[in-house]
Amino acid sequence: MIQPQLSFDGDPNGHAYERWREQFCRQVANVDFVPVGEGHVHRTIAPAILPRVRLSASFGTPMSFVSLGTNDELIMTTSPNSALSGAMGKRPLEIAAGDVTIGDPSIKGACITQIKHGNFQTALLPRKALLRACPNAEDLIAQSIPGANPITSMFVRYYDLAHAYADKLAPAELDAVSQHLFDLAVLMIGGRGDAAEQARTRGLAAARLETLKADILAQLESPALSLSVLSAAHRVSPRTIQLLFEQAGITYSGFVLEQRLLRAERLLRNPAMRLRKIIEIAHLAGFHDVSYFHRAFRRRFGQTPDDVRKLASDAR
Repeated sequence: MIQPQLSFDGDPNGHAYERWREQFCRQVANVDFVPVGEGHVHRTIAPAILPRVRLSASFGTPMSFVSLGTNDELIMTTSPNSALSGAMGKRPLEIAAGDVTIGDPSIKGACITQIKHGNFQTALLPRKALLRACPNAEDLIAQSIPGANPITSMFVRYYDLAHAYADKLAPAELDAVSQHLFDLAVLMIGGRGDAAEQARTRGLAAARLETLKADILAQLESPALSLSVLSAAHRVSPRTIQLLFEQAGITYSGFVLEQRLLRAERLLRNPAMRLRKIIEIAHLAGFHDVSYFHRAFRRRFGQTPDDVRKLASDAR
C-alpha cells in the first residue's frame, strides 16, 4: 500500500497539487487545504499520534484549512508567528499570533486561515472527554485563549516536547504524555471541580517538570543557569522547582550535575572533540571549576576524564 504524501512543495495549479490535496488532505486529514494568494505553495506536515490526542505541526505558505465535517473531535489550534482568521459556522474567528483557539471540525465548511508564512499547530482532542471535564468548552469555540496566560504557554511548550519525542517513547510513556497534554488543555480551557483538581495534581506538575528539564538541558553549559533564573522564566518559586524534582525522586542540583557529567562523558568519547582540552570539555558541559569537575567525574564514572578519552580512542 502506497503511503500518502504528507508534504507539498510546488505549483498549486497542477495535477501534483490536486493529487496531494485529494489523497492526503481530504482522505487522511479530513480537511481541504486551500492556498491563500497566488504563486508557489510550500507545506511540511509532521503528525504525531498519541493515545488521547492527535498532534499535527505544519509549516509553510499562507493557507486556509476547511473542514469536511466528518470529524467529531475538538481541535486546539495556534500559530506562533501568524494571525489566524476564519469562521466556525456562524462564529467569526480572529486570533492573534501566539494565542490559541478551539475549532469544531464537525461543522462542514468551518475554516481557519493562516494569514502569514509560518507554523500551524493543532491538537485534536476527544470531544466527549473534554466536555466531561470542561462543560463550557463548546462555548469557547472560535474565541481567543491568550498565549500570555501561563497555562497556555505551558500547554504550547509541552505540545512541542510531546510532538518532538512521540516517536521515541514506549507505549506507557506515550500514554502518560498524552494524559498530561490533555490535562493542560483542561486547565487552559477552564475545567471545573474534580476534573480540574485532578488535572492540576497530575498533568500540570508533570508538564512543569518536563519543561524545566528541557530548559535546563538547553542552558546546561551556561554559568548563568540557576534556580532563580529558572523560577523567573517559569513564574514559579525556587522552592516549587525543588519540590517538583523531589516528588520525582531526584533533586534539582542532582539532576543538573548528572546531566552535565553525562554531557562531558559524551564529549570525551566524541572523535570530533579529541583535540579539545579537558578544560574546554568541562566548560562545554557547564563546569567552571575544573578541580570539582575532575572529582565529580571520577566519583560518577570510576575513571578520570583522561581515562575515558583514552579508552574511547583505543576502541576505535
